Amino acid sequence: MQVNDAYSPQTPIEGVLHAFTRIGRRLKGKQPGDTLDHSAHVVLFVLRCSGALRLSDLASRMELDASTTSRHVRALEQLGLVRRSPDPDDGRAFRVELTEQGIEQWEAGARRRMELLSAAMEGWSEDDVLTFERLMTRFADGVASVADTGADNRTWADKGWAAVAPRLRPERRTEDVAPGGPSTESTGAAREHTDKNLESTR
Repeated sequence: MQVNDAYSPQTPIEGVLHAFTRIGRRLKGKQPGDTLDHSAHVVLFVLRCSGALRLSDLASRMELDASTTSRHVRALEQLGLVRRSPDPDDGRAFRVELTEQGIEQWEAGARRRMELLSAAMEGWSEDDVLTFERLMTRFADGVASVADTGADNRTWADKGWAAVAPRLRPERRTEDVAPGGPSTESTGAAREHTDKNLESTR
């Protein structure tokens, strides 16, 4: 194959990598309504999953150096999305935590991405969605077991996400899905389901 030939996956594993590259680029990109870039969303995600953290712990979980993490925190502080509070275990230190506005921003961003995924799976049967979720979860567990070497970094995101954001399982009925695309009823039900679940994380 020549260097400039169009790439086509040759094995199932290459196909998985290719698919994740395509998906990741879109999920990391700004969605309509986003006002924050991807790195800011990651900070909010970590704090939403973990609660208040020392700056060093936040940097560790984001796998960034302290100075870069500090810049992110300062920018989010200026926007009113995070605040610093005294560390109850060390009077000389402080912890970073989300404000109510920060929680709302994170939930709004999560909702937009869940709606994107829901729309992408429109027309799938409930069994297809559940099977996809099961395999994706199994795959994520496998990647984490291989790639995460630190005990602190191994499970925090998985446990935190499970605690604060439900799995998106829109209720669909076959008769609700029109041949040309999603019906108003099924789309509205999915959005209402997502809104109720996100509200339960407060």
